[in-house]
Amino acid sequence: MWTSIFETLGPWTWVVVGLILLALEVVLPGTFFLWFGVSAILIGIVALIFPALAWQAELIAFVVLAVVLVIVGRRYYGGGLGRIRPTGLNERAQNLVGRETMLSEPVVDGRGRIRVDDTVWRVTGPDMPSGSRVKVVGADGSVLRIEKSG
Repeated sequence: MWTSIFETLGPWTWVVVGLILLALEVVLPGTFFLWFGVSAILIGIVALIFPALAWQAELIAFVVLAVVLVIVGRRYYGGGLGRIRPTGLNERAQNLVGRETMLSEPVVDGRGRIRVDDTVWRVTGPDMPSGSRVKVVGADGSVLRIEKSG
């Protein structure tokens, strides 16, 4: 039954299936159907160019091409499922780790202030005089941990 369907519908079936998959991608976004749709359209084009290609070869080529496009697509566009790239949007203090700056106020009893760009930050670290060169080594919420820069 399936063989007769594949044999009678021809190369345009791949193109139509590809367009349906691309339409599903628009309705259900997530770049899941995109790669299968592109694969189906490409196999349809190949089947139009090489009409003697057996449906089994077309099906195998579709599966292989779909897997390759999913892998390449995830690597360059998706970044993988479940992985969230850090934007640093709400983690300004963490983005300062590793920066070196000067103390704008002395650190007394382990507490002081530094100015980084246009913001004054509370800091904790060893006691040091104002003007000392320090390095941000960590952050606890909005309080930066510092140490003397070498």
